[in-house]
Amino acid sequence: MSQQFSGAAAIRAAVMIMGSTYVTYGVGLLVSIIIARHLGPADFGRYSYVVWMAGILLAVGNNGITSTAIRFVSESLGRKSPDDARRVHGWLLRRQVACLALVAVGFMLGSRWLAPDGWENSLAAFVVVALVAGLAKAVYIFDASVAKGYGRFDVEARATVTMSLANIAFVLVLLAMDAPLLAYLVAFALVSIGYAVISRVMLRRGGMVSELQDPDPAMAVRVRRHLLWTVLLVLAYTFSNKSIETYLLNATVGPAEVGFFAIAAALSRGGVDLLASGLMTVMMPIMGHAFGEGGLDRANTIMSNSLRYCLFLGLMLIGVGLLVSRPGVALMYGDRYGEVVLPLRVMILVGGLTLGEAAFNALLSTTDNQRMRVVYACLSLGITAAFAFALVPTWGLLGAVASYAISRLLVFALVAVGITRMMRLRLPVREFLRLVGCALLSGLLAGALVLAVPGIWTELVAGAVFAALFLATTVAFNAWRASDVGHLLEFLERYPFVHRRAAGFLQRWALRLQ
Repeated sequence: MSQQFSGAAAIRAAVMIMGSTYVTYGVGLLVSIIIARHLGPADFGRYSYVVWMAGILLAVGNNGITSTAIRFVSESLGRKSPDDARRVHGWLLRRQVACLALVAVGFMLGSRWLAPDGWENSLAAFVVVALVAGLAKAVYIFDASVAKGYGRFDVEARATVTMSLANIAFVLVLLAMDAPLLAYLVAFALVSIGYAVISRVMLRRGGMVSELQDPDPAMAVRVRRHLLWTVLLVLAYTFSNKSIETYLLNATVGPAEVGFFAIAAALSRGGVDLLASGLMTVMMPIMGHAFGEGGLDRANTIMSNSLRYCLFLGLMLIGVGLLVSRPGVALMYGDRYGEVVLPLRVMILVGGLTLGEAAFNALLSTTDNQRMRVVYACLSLGITAAFAFALVPTWGLLGAVASYAISRLLVFALVAVGITRMMRLRLPVREFLRLVGCALLSGLLAGALVLAVPGIWTELVAGAVFAALFLATTVAFNAWRASDVGHLLEFLERYPFVHRRAAGFLQRWALRLQ
């Protein structure tokens, strides 16, 4: 089992998760484009709002249970105690069922005040679709989290790819039938049920079963404490991560603006949120296992490397995203959705700059510092709410984007300063500066191309030029470490054809970095 948490396994897991996530995202984006073009801005805004509401029900129903499952299942395995892993699994499963039941009752009671603006179907249809989709997806997320604790990242990968393909099949059939809004929402609910079925079957086949017996008292105390803080954290994060803005846009502006905001958020997910969640998916069990084996010193070493990787990926996303956002929106969604471009660019910029938050969150979760995460999340919620209520009713979509950007940047700065001082982290400043310098140089060259030959196709080409230049300059200016090359060589051993051709160059590069 420990081999599933090795350096090569970590890279392999990251590739698996990110690969399946991007396949899923690509198919989901295609689904979004088809539905948006078919329904138009107003009905697509209502569709987006119901999907968002299902996500809120999922997050509130699962609250901190999934993060706690990853943390303590993986840590138990790191201490060579599979019995504790099964008992933690069962203890959390029972609490998830109770939480989902409470969420369902609460949502039905408040549904009259939560329906989409201009909803023409029955209120019962809204309630059923949102509840079925949200609760079914919550079951899947819990199962996938337990599997990650076991180092089994394939549960998430297989479920997401399979059901994404089923989703596009549903949507294409509905498009051919010229189906209305409600039909697309029913398809969304059915796909969510499919996720839960696949994950539950894979857990049972993989022997990842729960036990009714509670964990030992010492473990139970730690699990309860971690869960309490994580519940507060998840709820604060859920309502501060574009949720208040989405609700206010629906309540005070209109469904079309909800759709524009949702498209910008979805497109930025491909370059920011999905990458951050993929990193978090891998880093949490790896750090948990390392903390179980070697304590804080071992976890801090992984943290330093993670921050470098996050900065590299964040800068790559900013450069490419800013260049291709305008032509991307025009080509995919058409002229009716031109208002998406500015929110998208802001979200990409903010997301790239704060990508390291995934590493900070993983470190806090695995070192029993959930309280600090909760403080920052609550602060973020307060800042977001203040700016959202002040800006969205007056400035609409632009106000929603501004409140999101201000809260994310401010809170990330506070998190970075607080954690580095509290944990006494030694940041890899030399590599940070070299990565930033390489990004600036590559951005200047790609930007010069756009200025010389204006046009959307030039912007697309400039995005590819930036990516190639940025990668090449990081190699040329030694922005990496020899250990990074070693991990890459270890990973490529699984692919002999590539390894034979790349090994010589990588070995020479590693020697130069020593």
